[in-house]
Amino acid sequence: MEFTTLSEQEFAAFADTHPLRSFWQTPQMAHVREKRGFHTEYVGVKDEGKIIAAAMLSELKVFLGYTLVQALRGFLIDYEDSELLDFFHHELIRFLKARKCMILKIDPYYPYVQRDLNGERVAGGFDHSDVVEHLKRLGYHHLGFTRGIDLDYEPRWIYTVPYRGMSADELLKSFERKTVRSIRKAEKYHVSVRELKADQIDLFIKVMEHTEDRRGFEGRSKEYYEQLYQEFAPKGYIKFLYAELKVDDYIADLEHDLSQERKTEADCLKKLEVNEKSHKIRTRLDLAQEQIRQLEEKIREAQELKRTDGEVLVLSSGVWFTYGRESLCLLSGVYDKYMKFASPYAMHWKMMQEGIAKGQERYNLYGTSGIFDPDAPDYGVYLFKKGFQGEIEELVGDFHYVIHPTINHIYDTLRGIKHKLRG
Repeated sequence: MEFTTLSEQEFAAFADTHPLRSFWQTPQMAHVREKRGFHTEYVGVKDEGKIIAAAMLSELKVFLGYTLVQALRGFLIDYEDSELLDFFHHELIRFLKARKCMILKIDPYYPYVQRDLNGERVAGGFDHSDVVEHLKRLGYHHLGFTRGIDLDYEPRWIYTVPYRGMSADELLKSFERKTVRSIRKAEKYHVSVRELKADQIDLFIKVMEHTEDRRGFEGRSKEYYEQLYQEFAPKGYIKFLYAELKVDDYIADLEHDLSQERKTEADCLKKLEVNEKSHKIRTRLDLAQEQIRQLEEKIREAQELKRTDGEVLVLSSGVWFTYGRESLCLLSGVYDKYMKFASPYAMHWKMMQEGIAKGQERYNLYGTSGIFDPDAPDYGVYLFKKGFQGEIEELVGDFHYVIHPTINHIYDTLRGIKHKLRG
């Protein structure tokens, strides 16, 4: 085996077919980070000229010429191959030490133990705790089997929906009833899902700013999302979507339903003239009249919405990566006042159908806290994702390997003092 630097082309060709491939370990992500001051190195291991392991490394100078290096969601390696992992690690540390790397950070895109959709450990399921222990023996500090949402780190718990070998109809039938009803509701309301172009990113930003204010977090800048689009869109690896509603179409649908209910009402009244004591007819009439009342109210609300908000409403928006074996929803948002139109379901369902058509293995609804208690802050989001009847995936977590302990200690101490002074 030989440890070596790789060209961008060599790395991309290897990454595109690796089982652990993700958009984080791509030249496109490297280019995005380079615009934020990072330097990129591609390294790997070759055996008889064939690449058998690799990593995209993001390097940032932070202190006295020393650097911090990240292998985002890396390495691309068979973690069960102890000999290969040992060789790659030792050679990588030798390589990084020569480049004055202070600390190496990794967060492998690799599952820890098998979980069901309730977050419970699956009896007899896979268990990769040996990989965690192996990395610790190599000297990596494991940041723990964390739960919760920490915006400084990528999620350790994610929610995926496997659909390999399934048709769209088969997948739809596997969802919870409430989720199916929401998808059908969006279809009935004529919610349209469209793709944003480069000059329309502002629309996405506005939706996300609203969502960030509601949920109490601060997202990325417009410039960052524009860079993602510029790098990933030419390869077809990213999509910015938005859902819209044409209010006139919505009103027309409501008026059609109202017409049908009024026919039912008239039919019941006519039948009651003949059989006024029929409980069945009376119940049917009551239901029709209640539906009439609700539909008339919805039509009034829709007409007011058209007057105040316009003929076409932007309901929600989001960004998806469509690289490798999965489509991954990095994040999405919806305007509170339009939640009743179920537009997020329309966007997810569209992307799931596209993923199946492309032969992908799964859909990734991405992060969850790993806390499955009704009191958890994100419990509502978890229930939304659970409706798609997928799987909780717990990843092995974050690891740090300190190459220069003294320098790293001084750096951490000074950062701590700086933060205290700011506070």
